[in-house]
Amino acid sequence: MKGETISNGELWQTAEGVLKRFDKDQDGGLDFEEFKELCLELFGADEVEQHESKLPDLFNALDADGDGILKDDEWESCFSEWIRVVLNPVNVFLIVDVQNDFIDGTLALKDLGLGQDGSDVVEPINQLIEDCPWNKVVYSLDWHPSNHIGFYDNLHLRELHPDSKVKKEDAKLFDTVLFLKPELKQKLWPVHCVVDSWGAQLHKDLIIAPDSIQIRKGQDPDMDSYSAFYDNDGVNTTELPKILQELGATDIYMCGLAYDVCVCSTCLDGLRLGYRVALIENCCRGVDPNEVEEARRKITEKGGLPLATENVKDHVVGEKRSLVMALQGAKSLAKRREAARENSEE
Repeated sequence: MKGETISNGELWQTAEGVLKRFDKDQDGGLDFEEFKELCLELFGADEVEQHESKLPDLFNALDADGDGILKDDEWESCFSEWIRVVLNPVNVFLIVDVQNDFIDGTLALKDLGLGQDGSDVVEPINQLIEDCPWNKVVYSLDWHPSNHIGFYDNLHLRELHPDSKVKKEDAKLFDTVLFLKPELKQKLWPVHCVVDSWGAQLHKDLIIAPDSIQIRKGQDPDMDSYSAFYDNDGVNTTELPKILQELGATDIYMCGLAYDVCVCSTCLDGLRLGYRVALIENCCRGVDPNEVEEARRKITEKGGLPLATENVKDHVVGEKRSLVMALQGAKSLAKRREAARENSEE
């Protein structure tokens, strides 16, 4: 029925069949109004009504030549690289840094600005691990050597840049300094998540899903790594990009500790790399109230979908489909097309 999200039935099996269904004027392509009818079927009336302002951007991202109609190779690409992903995503559950030191240890969130208890995320995360048919569950872990640059206790090991606003003799925990070699800005944290320590272990009550993967970050003594994808300089990667590529992952559902630090950085990198990203907010806890709000703003501006735990399963199994995530997918497709065009012209 028009306006309801329908199942992955016969209608959606071929590009030709979908085009025939929605090409009302039979001109061989879909104009904006015909595309809107497709979206009503694909996402449901409520989702389209809630995000109707995004439909022009969505259509324009798919309309590579800007002629106002999706047809020929453009339509084939839309069907195979956009519609099929909407219908059959490869879903990864990425759980960021739910480790002892952030819960009951040296950098426990409950002792910081918001005073939030990091252990509160464990039960809802466990519920999602058990209830949702994930294609893969991945855990990231801060995993620092004892001489790590981000530790306040190691400040004496390295020289500060003359331009550092905070001088070595005045530096305190949580200050940001500018190091000389390597030249980088770094917040000074308490010693935490040291290799093979109790503090670096995942919380004892967190379920470890069968066939899951654990990745470790922040192992370079001279570079921090908030994101589960890259070091903070954005150059060196963890194993995560390769893992996701091998899985054929399309959608990443993220949560963990801390919202405004490692979770935020991981979300933004995932979006930048072209993944459709959902942030499960009540499975996160943060450090600073202002920074949490800023993190949410950045993630949503870049196309991430804030999602509550109770809505996750419906999205994973396809009972609900997100137009916000679909827009992110369309923009990623547009970037890939543009990159391919530029490469062909070289």
